Amino acid sequence: MTRNKKILIGVVLVLLAAMCIWTVQSVPDRVKDAPPLEKRVMTYNGNTIVEEKDGRKLWELTAESMEVDIDTQDAVIDNLDAKFYTEDGRTIHLTAPKANYKAKEKFLTAEGGIKGDSTDGAHMKCDKAEWRAAEEKIALIGNAELQRDLDAVKAAGDRIESKDGFNKFKITGHAHLEKGNKK
Repeated sequence: MTRNKKILIGVVLVLLAAMCIWTVQSVPDRVKDAPPLEKRVMTYNGNTIVEEKDGRKLWELTAESMEVDIDTQDAVIDNLDAKFYTEDGRTIHLTAPKANYKAKEKFLTAEGGIKGDSTDGAHMKCDKAEWRAAEEKIALIGNAELQRDLDAVKAAGDRIESKDGFNKFKITGHAHLEKGNKK
């Protein structure tokens, strides 16, 4: 091997070593975890959500204002006005200052002093209400009261729930039922 070739090989080896050292030394610092993205929310005023099944309206939720998570479609509702339609044509109407709707589960919770009535003369009030669309079940929770004028029924308890618009209902906890006392 000639002297020039030895020098050339030496220069190449020095350059390779320098590149290796530069590569190791120039590795960027680890990037800190990015802060989580804020929820993507849309705000609506005076909006209505409706669900129908087989051409029949099941329920209708109207809100003074509503914040909807764009990704999950869950909603936080102010001043809820809800209507639930029974198979026999009656309507249950509930109002509440606050509510939350979980779109995936089709589950509504309302709170803050619920008041309601039905087209057949029933009146109700409670601290909290739940609607489970899959079961078509309404539950009045906390100081729950139900009064049906048609057959003079008064019911009270910790929880009153029904799947048929309170024609038939179940009372749970501190249950009290009066029937036939028209005044």
